Order: sequence, then structure tokens, then C-alpha cells
Amino acid sequence: MTLLQTSFQIIRGSNTPPNLYLYLGIGFGVLVALIVIGSIVSRRRVPRSPEEQAQYSHFVFSRTAKAMGLPSVHADTLQTLVRACKVKQPFLVFSSTGLLDDVLRKGIYSIDNTRAYTEEEKDRRKAILYEIKQIIESNSRKAGALKSTQYLRPGQALTITPEVGGHFASKIVSNMKDFLTISAPTTATQGGTRWMRGTKMSVYFWRENDAGYSFPSKVLGYDTVKGVPCVLIQHGKALRREQRRRARRKPIMRACFYYPIRITETGPGRRAEKRATVELQLRALGTVVDLSAGGCAVQAMSPFEPGGLVMIEFDIDKKAPIRAFGKVKRVRRLKGRGGIMHVMFTRVTRQYLNRIRSFVYDFHAPQNPEMKSPGGP
Repeated sequence: MTLLQTSFQIIRGSNTPPNLYLYLGIGFGVLVALIVIGSIVSRRRVPRSPEEQAQYSHFVFSRTAKAMGLPSVHADTLQTLVRACKVKQPFLVFSSTGLLDDVLRKGIYSIDNTRAYTEEEKDRRKAILYEIKQIIESNSRKAGALKSTQYLRPGQALTITPEVGGHFASKIVSNMKDFLTISAPTTATQGGTRWMRGTKMSVYFWRENDAGYSFPSKVLGYDTVKGVPCVLIQHGKALRREQRRRARRKPIMRACFYYPIRITETGPGRRAEKRATVELQLRALGTVVDLSAGGCAVQAMSPFEPGGLVMIEFDIDKKAPIRAFGKVKRVRRLKGRGGIMHVMFTRVTRQYLNRIRSFVYDFHAPQNPEMKSPGGP
């Protein structure tokens, strides 16, 4: 009883208000909330000083460049150029071809006319600028994929592979609502080799400045259009897009020499080493029809078969001839004129590649080359 009484007296004797702790808790919570809100507002405010604005723009520019597919080194180089050229609207370089070309021309001109770099370093820096152009152009291209063969035009070259075997060159003669009329290959119109109606086939074609397409079809019948024996085939509504061209090509029509490359193996079994030998004594004359940083098309009387390795020598300016090594990807036969080899480059020196890109993009000296030294990586 004594203990209970003493405890009771202590409680009754306290002068602390009953709601004080509640008020203190609410006040502390409000203070914390004000601090958090103030921190968020200060972080989200628009930068006011030039230094803050530059830092903010650098972040946004780098993020935009990354979204366009540019590696960090290329993004930093482009941003350095934009600042050196004092571009008023920097982000337009991602959408305006003219502005981007002008900035890159000035950069190349500045590199060519500085004495601070060796020739090797100049080639390395110019290669980055050309790659910036190629990446932005490739990722900005909005060429829509072809959905149906009903949009193909007469004259489009085709390669036909029927289920009975063989590959045949053809072209579209007319495009009708219910079928395609294509020229019949000679062997397909001769007695005994005429394809039966319903014969299934695979058709391939290359759409200029776009990509290669293939689609399944079948023979619907035969007809003669303007004196040309033709095969009527089914339209393709499920086109498969492949081999999209990554680099811009430019017509050139320059004479060239091309050489076959022979691969030999030396040594026993798995330790055998492969060696590539250019057969200089088998040199042949051809014509480079078009050119890109990734390859070229060569018209020749005796084109190599697909898969063959080749070395090509050609000239695009008054400097030393360009030498490139490549692989034949496909061949388009020309009646009485051999064919056109489509070659993918496998090895080209950086110096030669820069000359090819300069020709393709037409990066001549800018009209107003004055700018600060771009520096950069």
C-alpha cells in the first residue's frame, strides 16, 4: 500500500501539460517537411548563372547524343566543336543536316591546318568526325519498311529461287492488282523446264537506298507482255527486310583493278595458320560504280563468285590510288556485260577510309572556316 501511494503521489505531483509531447512531435514533423520541400525546390529550380546553365546544357546535350547512338568520345568531340563554332542552337546538329555538315567541315579544316598533330593523329581525329556524321545520318533516316510488293515499280530486278532448285535473274514487267508480272528466265520458258502452276518460290530484291527484301510466292501462270515471255507470280504481303545499308553510297564510275585473294594453310591440323596471298598476276580491269565507307559495287566482265575475297585499287582524287580488301557478298549478272560485284570492305587503312568518306559526304573546305581550336579527345 505504501508503494502504491507513493507512486500515485508522484504522478499527481507532475507539472507537465498532458499534450506537450504531441505538440512537440507535430512541430518537429512540420520542420522536417519544410526542409525536404525546400531541398526539392532548390534542386528543380532553373539554373541562373552562366556556369550552371553551361553545366545543365552539357548534361542534356550528352544525353541527346547518347540517344542518337554516339559513343562518349564522339559526343564529347561534337559538343566541343559546337562550342568552338559558337552555334546558337546546339541541339539542331542532331536534326539539321546542313548545320551538322558545316560544323564537321570546320572541324576537319581546323585539323588539317594545325601543326600540333602528327599525320596519324590527324587521321584519327578526322575519323571520329566522319563517324559522327555516319552515325547521326544512319539513326536519323526514317525510310519506312516496305510492307507489300504492290508498291514495287516495273524494272525492279529480282532473284528467283524455285523450290525445284536453281537461282534465276528476273525483273518486274508490270505490277497488277492481283499478281506480279515478271520476265521469265530463258531456262524457265524452254520445253520441259516450264514451272508448273502452284510451284513455290522465294523471291529476293534490293531496294535502292534502303535494304534487301525477300518474300515467298508461287507461280500463277504465264503470259506474253509486249513480246516478252512472262511469269505471273503471287504478291508478297509478308516481306522480310534484311541487309539494311548502314552507310551512304555515292555514284563514282571510276576505273579500277581488282585481284583475287587466295587463302592457304600451313602447319598440321588445328595449329594450321591461314595466310592470304594477293594474286597480282591475275589482275583484271573493272569499274567502281558506287562507293561507301562500308563497301563498293564493281562492274566487271568476269566477276568473282559470292564469298570470294578481293583486293581493289581505284582513284577518287589526284592522290595515290586507294587500296581496299573485301569480300564479295552478291553478284548481279548483266546480259553480255558480265556482272556487278557488291563488295563489303574487310580491311581499309584509316587514311584511305577518311578519303572515301570525304568523297561520299563531299566535305570540302568551309566558306567561313574561322573558329577556335576544337581540341577534344
